[in-house]
Order: sequence, then structure tokens, then C-alpha cells
Amino acid sequence: TTHKGNVTTFFFLGLNNMAIYNLLLFTLVLIIYIVTICGNFLIIMLVYYSKTLHSPMYFFLSQLCLSDIMLTTDIAPNMLNIVLHGRTSISFSEFCGPNYIDFLYCDLNPLMKLSCSDTSRIQMEATLLCFPVLVLPFLLIVVSYTYIVVTLLKISSFSGRLKSFSTCSSHLIVVFLFYGTLIATYLIPKEGQSRTTSKIMSLLYTVFTPFVNPFIYSLRNKDIKEIVSKFILKTKANYSKPLIK
Repeated sequence: TTHKGNVTTFFFLGLNNMAIYNLLLFTLVLIIYIVTICGNFLIIMLVYYSKTLHSPMYFFLSQLCLSDIMLTTDIAPNMLNIVLHGRTSISFSEFCGPNYIDFLYCDLNPLMKLSCSDTSRIQMEATLLCFPVLVLPFLLIVVSYTYIVVTLLKISSFSGRLKSFSTCSSHLIVVFLFYGTLIATYLIPKEGQSRTTSKIMSLLYTVFTPFVNPFIYSLRNKDIKEIVSKFILKTKANYSKPLIK
């Protein structure tokens, strides 16, 4: 929709070139979204109610869970609407030209392509911000895990080293997946990169990473597994008690 040459409504194409998979994608994203909310909320409640988890490590884990809930809730519901209906629209004025966004949500790069003004300054600012926001934290995490690996190599027990490396490797996979897709999306030039690839990469850091974080960082933790087991046993015991007439 245009008014005096200005665009006032944008249409999202979603996976318009893969419409046959829309229902499958909708079901998959919906399941992931529900599990993400439930898993992260479970961790927050366990940390809040269990006194044995009142430590700085679990406090920061609960903050990670909260940020994951906010991230996926900001993206997933609108994405589900776009995928289910094929196309959807939002009202947005200060633009002209094409009134469709070939993406799953209103991301910066697809939006800037619709601007009638010169966006080179904004693109430069976004690229520069990638270094303190993405590259620097990523490098700090890599350095931290390098020290961790060096420490793990000093463990005399082979089974202890193997278990520790298994935990660290799963952490690093999630870190590389999250920061790798973000850096590839906002820092690396997009020439030659297909739109479908960009959409799949956006799903990795907006939907998939918040989904796996509770399993990687929390639910595999010994303390949390013990608390969950005690809660399940207590719940079963309460339901198995005979009713008093």
C-alpha cells in the first residue's frame, strides 16, 4: 500500500519459495517454541525455589534462560504467523519502492534494502557494532574455554577428562552455532548468499539456540538433575497416597 509515493505497508514473504514445507515448518517451530519456553521456565523456577542452587553460577544460568525466553518470544510468534498464512503485513511509514520483505521477521538487513535513502552509514555502524557486541564476547569465550581445556588436560583420570571434554564440547558447539551465525549474518558480506540460506541461519540463532540452551547448560547439570528427580519422586508419592474418606 502506498500513499504519495511512500510505502505504508510491508508484506513478509517468509518461505514463499518453499510453500510446500510451510505446515511442516510451522509445526516444528511451534514445538521448539513450546519446549523452549517450558524448559527455560523450569530452570528459572528450580533456581528460584531450590536453596541448593542459590549460587552465582545458577543465577547467571537463570538470566540466560530469561534472555532466551525474551529472544524467542520476540521472534517466534510472528514467525509462526508468517509461515502459517504464507504472507502477513505490518504498517510502517519513512520508506518507498518494494513493499515486501523477503524474510521471516523484520530484521535489519532486509529492512535496509527497502529504504529510499542512503543506508551506507547505518550499515557501517552495524558492522562496527558487531565487534564489541559479537566478536569481542566470542573471543573472550574462546579464550576462557582454552584455559578450561588446558586445565582439563591436567586431570589424571581418563574418564574424568572424557566427561569434562564432553561437557565443554557441547557448550562450544552452541557458542559457535550462536555467534557463528550472527557474525555470518551481520558482519560477513552478503554477496552470493542466497535468501534461503539467510533465513535458515536466522532460525539457528533466534529459535534453535534458545531451544537447546536449557539442555546443554542446565538440564545436564548434576545438581539440577537431582532436584528434578526429587521433584518427580515427590509428585509421584503425593499422587500415590490413598484418599482419606
